[in-house]
Amino acid sequence: MYAIEIENLSKSYNKVKAVDRLNMQVHEGAVYGLLGKNGAGKTTTIRMIMGLSRPDCGDICVFGRNIKIDRLWALANIGAIVETPGFYGNLTAKKNLEITADLRSIDFYRVDEVLDIVGLTDAATKQVKNFSTGMKQRLGIANALIHSPKILILDEPTNGLDPEGINQLRDFIKSLAQELKITVVLSSHILSEVEQLADYIGIIHNGTMVEQFRISDVGFNRQNYVLLEVDNHSDAIEVLAKMQLDFLQLDDHLRIFCDRDRNGQISRELINNDITVYNMSSIKKSLEDKFLHAVGHAI
Repeated sequence: MYAIEIENLSKSYNKVKAVDRLNMQVHEGAVYGLLGKNGAGKTTTIRMIMGLSRPDCGDICVFGRNIKIDRLWALANIGAIVETPGFYGNLTAKKNLEITADLRSIDFYRVDEVLDIVGLTDAATKQVKNFSTGMKQRLGIANALIHSPKILILDEPTNGLDPEGINQLRDFIKSLAQELKITVVLSSHILSEVEQLADYIGIIHNGTMVEQFRISDVGFNRQNYVLLEVDNHSDAIEVLAKMQLDFLQLDDHLRIFCDRDRNGQISRELINNDITVYNMSSIKKSLEDKFLHAVGHAI
């Protein structure tokens, strides 16, 4: 059973398709990265999962239960930050969360728990207007977690954060999945951030899911090729041919396609044949390569 399963979901605004027959599966307890350019349909999809927008057609199931039938149950199991979290700036962090707890009929002891989870215990009595962007983002997550949801949805969570804030948020999101077993859906257009966070990736383009995959299956950490710059291409080519390596000769460098464990042997053989190596770099596959290929294929 999936934490979230979407089938043939569509939504139009003024006859323009924002989401078009989208299919999506989010594994329980995983971090799912929903990737796409601005305007690809990510936020519209999230709004429909949250019940903030009604689909034209299609189904959304949360832990196997269709939200058309069990909408209140589904929403009780989902916490989310869609766009920028809003708070009363003149009130403390704790008071803001107590307002949410009161509206949801949740005991106030849960406020202290979520402040501890997001690392804001020491700032509980500070006015929110004095919070940094990163602290406000963490408070927003605390607000989304106050009813103990099984799923947390974050729409562009790193917007406005400095590098330190991004690192802190990244570590925190990982801990939510690993330690609290919360399923996290992370919507973003920043590929490098998602690559470091997600267990699964879904690439959405023009409102359609063009590809879904487990990030560990793609082999981003495996070597794609070796970029080699030497003083003598013809001699280097002879050495590589004797080693029975697959390579490509370009104007200013050679690309050698091999496993990373052969890099040392290549270097030694070149040096032993009096070939000067100017540069030898291991080039790895990246999520950007995968994204551009998927979107380019969709186009």
